[in-house]
Amino acid sequence: MKPHHFIILLLIISGWFVYLIYKPFMHDIAIAILLMFATLGISKYLSKHFKKRWQISAMMTLLLGVMFFAPLVYMFNAIAMMVTHIDPLLIQEHVEKFSHYLRSIALPTELLAKFNINAENIHTALSDFFSEEHINNYLKLSITYLGTLATQSAVFFKDMVLILIFYFFTFYYGEEVGHFVKRVLPLDTAQTQLLFNELCNSMGVVFFSILATAIFEGALFAIIVGFYGLDMILMGILYGFASLVPVIGGALMWVPVSLYLWVTQGNSAALIVAAYSIIVISIIADTFIKPIIIKHIDYKLLKQTQAVSEVLVFFSIIAGLTTIGFWGMIIGPAVTTIFIAILKLYHQLQSNLKE
Repeated sequence: MKPHHFIILLLIISGWFVYLIYKPFMHDIAIAILLMFATLGISKYLSKHFKKRWQISAMMTLLLGVMFFAPLVYMFNAIAMMVTHIDPLLIQEHVEKFSHYLRSIALPTELLAKFNINAENIHTALSDFFSEEHINNYLKLSITYLGTLATQSAVFFKDMVLILIFYFFTFYYGEEVGHFVKRVLPLDTAQTQLLFNELCNSMGVVFFSILATAIFEGALFAIIVGFYGLDMILMGILYGFASLVPVIGGALMWVPVSLYLWVTQGNSAALIVAAYSIIVISIIADTFIKPIIIKHIDYKLLKQTQAVSEVLVFFSIIAGLTTIGFWGMIIGPAVTTIFIAILKLYHQLQSNLKE
């Protein structure tokens, strides 16, 4: 066996055992590396003020923890406090009040008759749906979901801590590792730089677009719910994360909040919140203002002249969220970008061979 082949065999065997050892942390390491690529623009700015690498790494880790993970910690803590103060009797009272309102609505009997629908059957179904037995079952099911949420939250907090730790070390040792990877890859400098630039640019656009959307739309929603005595910070954070979900987005928040206000404070409060969320946030802010903010971020912070396709980013986020979950909104665009960059490299190589 030739020494070169023997080294490759040893590399494969040792790499397999390294993978087995670090397998539980591979997900967190991948997220940390992708976040490092996404925030390289900020680190370059900090390098003008901090000369030591550990200072830049510490500042970047602190900044990521404050702007990305601190809201999550506050959200989970606030939800946990709310759960401890839940009054099942009060919830049952609100549900019954809402059910009485639904049953009191005068149904268009003539219109329903055209579709062979009996109005009495609808009222009977509503009475059965909001019966005391069913309400108790709904409460038990909610408690089960809250227990599952608590378990998942503990796992999420563990992942957050590990991601921050790995994020620090990716910045601290990133330069040496990057030079080593460039030497090992069987590509020339221009091809390696193409992969690097594609990944940095796409991750930067995705990360800061997500952040800008969550902060901007969350702040707008917090303003309106604050008038009705709700926790502005918690509602803003929840709406910010809900806005990241494609298609339905903020409706995950304003619909239940409007129903809650309808029961507790009357229909005027519910209608105002619903109308505000649709007109101000979904139409004006999301359609017209958000693209301007994102373009401004891309130009000022990322210094990009070539924008990443919004359609591509949209579908990659959907695919990532569906397949992986919360962190899929970062991994999905990264995998898609790497694949497209490799296709570009292949096209370049094929063009060079033809020439």
